[in-house]
Amino acid sequence: MWTFILPYKPPIGCKSMVVISTEITQEDVTVVLSALNEEEGIGNVLDQLRDCGYTNILVIDGYSRDSTVKIAESRGVKVVEQHWGGKTGAVKTALDYINTPYVAFLDADGTYPPDELYRLLAHAQKYVEVIGKRDRKNIGSVHRLGNLVINKIFSLVFSADVGDVLSGMYVLNTEVAKTLNLDSDGFEVEVEIASQMLQKGKVTYVPIRYDKRHGTGKLSSFKDGFKITSYILKMAKDHNPILFYSLIVTGFSVPGAGLLAYTLADYALRGVFHSGYALMGITLLLIGIQGLMTMGISSLIKRLEYAVLRK
Repeated sequence: MWTFILPYKPPIGCKSMVVISTEITQEDVTVVLSALNEEEGIGNVLDQLRDCGYTNILVIDGYSRDSTVKIAESRGVKVVEQHWGGKTGAVKTALDYINTPYVAFLDADGTYPPDELYRLLAHAQKYVEVIGKRDRKNIGSVHRLGNLVINKIFSLVFSADVGDVLSGMYVLNTEVAKTLNLDSDGFEVEVEIASQMLQKGKVTYVPIRYDKRHGTGKLSSFKDGFKITSYILKMAKDHNPILFYSLIVTGFSVPGAGLLAYTLADYALRGVFHSGYALMGITLLLIGIQGLMTMGISSLIKRLEYAVLRK
């Protein structure tokens, strides 16, 4: 066994690595690879994990039609066919089989170098989740812009900077992870995990390399990006009700007040009363007031929830 002593960086490939922390060893973590038709990259990733001394490796296969399973089994790695759908299903399936204190997730396409995993594990004892923040070298300009926007929205909604919420390399405290209630069905699972882990403890991030992908990508820049953004805004109602209902209050109250102001001004200056505008303005203001009341109640409930979670 070896331990990592930061800030010294071990050699790429890990073969001569001697240094995670004095408390965490490779046997304390299970490395999970979610795979679907990854025959071009999974073999190399598994070999690197072995070179780095990881012995607990689990491949969750999404019913690949190529040689992914055969390659994994030839390396002596346990392969489990996932239940539930999408990437979320792979995570939920994996958590049913983990019995080590920590679980690390990374993709099987070679984009996340196994020799960077030590950076995350070095902080795993003090945080419920440690995320690997990718460098931008091998991220396309469209994906780079999308990641920036999604991370900014996430930070605004959850009042927390997790570095790279869409990163596919992250380490979770297993005991805490098993309490997650995951109901997404796609690439938004990392967002869902980070948002729930923030409620259960501290989340941090560390910089990691990001390499070129082996094989065909599965992420659709615009379709999945829109889906992920929509999912964050949807979660805002439950996790940040003040922000969510503030948007509703503003969206209805401002135009309502504008219509009433126009109606009153036109009546005062020209004696013309627009009953339709007045009725619409009052209706919008009433909706806004209801949103304000709901915001207050939701905020109180959220504070009570946080108090219960802390206890």
